[in-house]
Amino acid sequence: VTIHGKGAPAAAPASKNPHGGTELTTNGGPPTMPPTGSETPNRLTLFITEDGLLSYELVSRKAGASIGKIDLNIPIATGWADWQLKIDKVMPHAEPWMDFAPMKTSASSPADLPDGVRVRLEQNGETFEQWVPAGWQIAVPTSPNETQIAYGWKVIPLPIALELLDFEVKRNEGSDSPAGFKSTLRISTAEGESATGQCWMNNPFSFPGAWLHTWTGQTYKMSQASWNPDNLGQSTVQILRDPGWLLKWIGSLLVVSGVFLMFYVRGFRRGTAVAPVIAPAPLKSQKREPAPEEAIAF
Repeated sequence: VTIHGKGAPAAAPASKNPHGGTELTTNGGPPTMPPTGSETPNRLTLFITEDGLLSYELVSRKAGASIGKIDLNIPIATGWADWQLKIDKVMPHAEPWMDFAPMKTSASSPADLPDGVRVRLEQNGETFEQWVPAGWQIAVPTSPNETQIAYGWKVIPLPIALELLDFEVKRNEGSDSPAGFKSTLRISTAEGESATGQCWMNNPFSFPGAWLHTWTGQTYKMSQASWNPDNLGQSTVQILRDPGWLLKWIGSLLVVSGVFLMFYVRGFRRGTAVAPVIAPAPLKSQKREPAPEEAIAF
């Protein structure tokens, strides 16, 4: 099969076929098609115009030569045994495609296999399914534009930049167990503000450190979260947005005021209706009269 038109690859240097007559490609694939006009009993040539129209020239030893236009999904008999030619799809630019499939885990499976999710997209009655492994971004061939899907940790930009200047680990005397670890950090913003501070266990570092920002909740609090024993140049720091002392004190005062009003102010106490307890009336003794028919024995 030979294709002429736009997108046709350049012919690679060929090597002689050890079986004689024809030539082989340099990649060890099937032999290249002979030049036009040579005596080949069966051959097919496809032509692609600039506007995407397809036509063919078919030569069969059994059916002879034929030419014509090719429509999508309409088979054409080639005359080569029971083979048929059918064009499923025309792609102006073909690209390599990578597909993922789930793997059954077993005792011999690698331990570092990533997890993944299967996505399903529906568009105009057509369904697209694709597996997306962790850390990958794939393209689903939707129209008119393809859909990019990624699976992994969500990256959230921060308005501050954090840099680790130093990391210290204090050991217990006579052992390698850590007694504490401390990180020296440098914080900077896009406006040019910067500050340097230290944080360790139960002693966070706040930025900006001015009292107005601390009271109004416009500070970031850096706390020492963890460390890596195998790499002392690495530190795990937790960054939190501090709501500020003003909001904390207002909430605490509201709680204390509510407790005081509930227990010590009579107007805020809700009375409970209790039903009075009535002692049961004593039972009257009743004397049983004998029936007329009964005989009394003495």
